[in-house]
Amino acid sequence: MDQVAGILSSLAVYNDKWGRGNVRLDDGKRLTCVGEALAGLSAGNRYRLEGRIVNHPKYGPQILVAAAAVDLPCSADALAAHLKANFRGCGAATARKLVDHYAGRLHELRDLLIENPHAVDFSAVTRRRIAAAEGLDTAALICRDLSGRVGATGIRPAVLRRLADWLLPLVADAAEPVRQAWNVFGADPYAPIRQVEGYVFPAADRIALACLAFPRFHQARMAALATHALRDGCERNGHSFLDADGLAERIAACDPEVPPEAALEAAQKIGEPLVVKDGCHYPAQLYHCEQALALHLARRALRMAAPMVALDAAALEAEISAAEQAMGQDFALDAGQRSALQRMLTSSHMVHTVTAGPGCGKTAMMEVLAHVARDRRILFCAPTGKAAKVLSGRVRRYGCGAVTVHSLLGVRDEGYLHDEEQPLQADIVVVDESSMLDLLLARALFDALPPDCHLILLGDTGQLASVGPGDVLANILLLPGDHHRLHQGHRNDGGIHDLVQQCRLGAVACHDRPGVRFSRSLPPPDDVGLSRVVHAYLDAVRRCGLERVALLMPRRKGDIHAPGWNTTYINEALRQVLNPSGERIPGSALRVGDRVIIRRNLALDEQGLALVVNGDTGTVAGCEADEAGTSVLHLALALDDGREILFPGGALDSLALAYALTVHAAQGSEYQEVIVVCTTGSPAFVHRGMLYTAFSRARERLTVIGDPAAIQAICARPAPRRNARLVECARQAARRMHHAGHR
Repeated sequence: MDQVAGILSSLAVYNDKWGRGNVRLDDGKRLTCVGEALAGLSAGNRYRLEGRIVNHPKYGPQILVAAAAVDLPCSADALAAHLKANFRGCGAATARKLVDHYAGRLHELRDLLIENPHAVDFSAVTRRRIAAAEGLDTAALICRDLSGRVGATGIRPAVLRRLADWLLPLVADAAEPVRQAWNVFGADPYAPIRQVEGYVFPAADRIALACLAFPRFHQARMAALATHALRDGCERNGHSFLDADGLAERIAACDPEVPPEAALEAAQKIGEPLVVKDGCHYPAQLYHCEQALALHLARRALRMAAPMVALDAAALEAEISAAEQAMGQDFALDAGQRSALQRMLTSSHMVHTVTAGPGCGKTAMMEVLAHVARDRRILFCAPTGKAAKVLSGRVRRYGCGAVTVHSLLGVRDEGYLHDEEQPLQADIVVVDESSMLDLLLARALFDALPPDCHLILLGDTGQLASVGPGDVLANILLLPGDHHRLHQGHRNDGGIHDLVQQCRLGAVACHDRPGVRFSRSLPPPDDVGLSRVVHAYLDAVRRCGLERVALLMPRRKGDIHAPGWNTTYINEALRQVLNPSGERIPGSALRVGDRVIIRRNLALDEQGLALVVNGDTGTVAGCEADEAGTSVLHLALALDDGREILFPGGALDSLALAYALTVHAAQGSEYQEVIVVCTTGSPAFVHRGMLYTAFSRARERLTVIGDPAAIQAICARPAPRRNARLVECARQAARRMHHAGHR
């Protein structure tokens, strides 16, 4: 970590989050400084800046600032200059008088100016009204103090601001709020983890151990360690819980010196949000979600409902035939589809599943269903915007559309609009790509279903399971219900289909075939290797268009300056080729014309009716900034699902480049051409499901870049089992309900 000190001679702050300025060093040289840590500073003051000095190819030497603190010497001249620069109505003469007033105790004035400038009293030297400059509110002072003390640990300035906002009400009545805020924070730096977004255990632990000399075996630290290890273990591997050995392993990975039993005991004593049940250790939220979803499934398994249609066999057959005719002369359900649809429409079960590989006609069945059950209220949805768009195209002729599950439920800051108290108005709810439903979203969906509503889940259990915890579709298939499996393919009948089926079975032959080309090796990510991939991508884009081509790889994390087969580095390289001169968006690395992906769910209006979700992709079509050009009011985004939206400027950090995508991000989407870069990795992450999902995104052409031996090894690895007790809990709930009904 580099460190410099000097006068901040100029500063421009963009979007209230990121700054660019110049610092005049003590030797008279000037150095450009950039970073989020500059957002709360003021030009004219002296600061100590910590960060990394780099040589920018365009702007020359600059320091990427990670932390900033006021560097105010305890001298009369420096204090007078600071007073004049930071207090409205304070001239040179008044500043000098106040400094003279503090003669012999200048350190008191210095501490006051840094920690509590609003308490500086000028009444002894002037009757003029003098006030601290704007921007020096108490929260900003606390944030600045935190930055100087702990910013060098790598904690993001945005998180420091949220920490300051959390501390403010705790010290609002203190005589010295900045100093008291540090005392409160220092007493337990782990306490804010539960309440401050983005403040996580690793950051708290770095601060505690490096800056506060916090005791390694303090109860607060061990409790927070246990909770972090539990959550991290579940999130990394999609588990709903960890067993004792799994939790001990995760605790040891964080700190091998802490006894797991002692950490768990401390967490339970302090009241950390975890639940231990029958040897299973749950994050509390996942435990309650699993229990609630299990109860929903038990109720629907025990209770029979009226079928979706009230037609005899002959009338139902006539309706299906009429739907086939309406869809075109060349369309007809195969025998498996027809049988599954007939049984589904006449079933008294309330939960239905249709599972199949790609191109087996799951959504085509739903198009026929929309015709046959046209007098029923049917809602269609999918976890991703692209999957919803595809489904919409199939059912639009019947006056139906499809939205994301989040949009269907009406996401709110405090939860969802639709729940058990305000259920959906529907007789049938259809969810496509349901293998992507995690435990939390599935619970929310079941909460919102009316008592007599039929739920139809479409999915492919060979694909990657949800990013979030749980294996919901696979678990539901083990419970009573109306389950159907399709086998006959209607798409990718050539080489792509063959390769996908080989991958499902765990053994692939890495040779070219119609529609599929293998590269025979994975080149190093140097200029030569990168150019091969870039040229393959650009050729595909010229043939099909940007939106119909996907460059996929397993990994996202990387550095734009460090060559590697990850989407972070590859996206920057592709942007330099595809959009090198796009208009820069103030205070952001993005440009107008960039392909982007949205990284979190976000309501665009107060009602939550307009919504974008994690995984939505599109193109930046325009940017509107304020008159000064330093704050983005909104971006115009053209989404791939056909919508044109205004994306709020305050959420720019939720956007990332999307020329290349991870396989997880592409799940639920289809592309005319797909290029897959196959890299190895942990068996828990890179396994058969990863390749199966990647290969099956392609409709017409697939290029696989990788070492054949590595590809075959990955394909031989089954997806790791996820810890879940949903099936067991649902069966237990059903038994309890059954026995209660007989008493």
